[in-house]
Amino acid sequence: MNEKMPLPFNPRSPEFRANPYPTYDYLRSHHPIYYRPERKDWVLTRYADIVEVLKNPSFGRSEGGLANLMTAKQEQIHKFLSLRQESQRLMKLWLVLLNPPNHTRIRHLLRTPFTQSRIQALRCQGHASRPHIQAKVDDLIERFKDRGKMNIIHDLAYPLTLGVNCEILGIPEAEWHPRFRQWSENLSVVADLDVTPIDNERGLLAIAGLAEYFRSWIAKCRSGSEAQDNLINALIKAADEGKLSEEELLGNCIMMFAVGHSSTGNLIGSSILTLLNHPDQLQLLQADPSKIEMTISEVLRYESPVQGISRTAMSDIELSNQTIHRGEVVNCIIAAANRDPAQFPDPDKFDIRRQPNPYLSFGRGIHNCIGKHLAKLVAEIAVGTLVRRLPGLSLATASLEWEDSFLGRGLKSLPVAF
Repeated sequence: MNEKMPLPFNPRSPEFRANPYPTYDYLRSHHPIYYRPERKDWVLTRYADIVEVLKNPSFGRSEGGLANLMTAKQEQIHKFLSLRQESQRLMKLWLVLLNPPNHTRIRHLLRTPFTQSRIQALRCQGHASRPHIQAKVDDLIERFKDRGKMNIIHDLAYPLTLGVNCEILGIPEAEWHPRFRQWSENLSVVADLDVTPIDNERGLLAIAGLAEYFRSWIAKCRSGSEAQDNLINALIKAADEGKLSEEELLGNCIMMFAVGHSSTGNLIGSSILTLLNHPDQLQLLQADPSKIEMTISEVLRYESPVQGISRTAMSDIELSNQTIHRGEVVNCIIAAANRDPAQFPDPDKFDIRRQPNPYLSFGRGIHNCIGKHLAKLVAEIAVGTLVRRLPGLSLATASLEWEDSFLGRGLKSLPVAF
């Protein structure tokens, strides 16, 4: 008897995004290296295959750039076309879309604020320190504590992670643009899997808006009397020394803004939801707050805020008896790998005591997430504080809606009562 796939692998389907894991299980068991003829790409769901792709230099980022989705009518609109083309150029320069040697050069310039030793130091001092982040979390909770309800996403996760990210970049709250949130939401799907033409255009327009903002902010930083100790000023210094082009400077300011807070905010929301859905594990954490680091690690495995990572074959290559041809895209579904029973015993069980826990949510190889240590620190503080200060926390909605993005998994809203 042929077993039917629970739901088609359709990243644009809200039903699939609500619970993709049964489909992942089916693909991993029946078609672990799954070719999609309509898209001419591959979907991988097995842990060992995905680790091989992420670590193998024969798989890199696409050298062809973004798909050209222009229509004849769009080509007649000169201003729009000019902005669109600039957005495409800037996006191609994002660190996460580059191959060596440019990837190596730019990652070296970006990594200093995010090294593990620097984050360990920040746990004790500085603007993005543990006490500083703790104070932010406490303040956000205090605003809603007397009301007995709050929205974890809108009232805590978003303002917290945006604030921490902007401090790393060097953008004071008084200089935040009122469209930051809209731009963030539109950018979340521009590099997504099976992105629709309209979402692609919205994302490119968001890049254009952020390009205008950061161009002005960079000029303001350059005209200041003293350079501040932050990421943007470090990149400006590198550009002035010829280590970075002006477009690379602008493009990677946009990238660091875009990716610097959305995944961490999604991780906070998913952590609270997962704990509320597993009250025995929530009680374990409340009884032993020292388990918060293991808790966040288990959420990263069980409900990864990054569902997948795409790579392109740089040459013809054999992978588990399948030939991947040069130029073909391989979609590594790391959320499926994180539940591979060949790697994780009882993978569908959420267990905050799980050890070892070699999840892939931050990637592997040269493209592993540059901000992973900071993301974990912020999530540990936020989730640990919520669990400690609001012991009666409960879900305050009967229906949940996930973001339109597939690769970046997060809730649109998470109302809770306490």
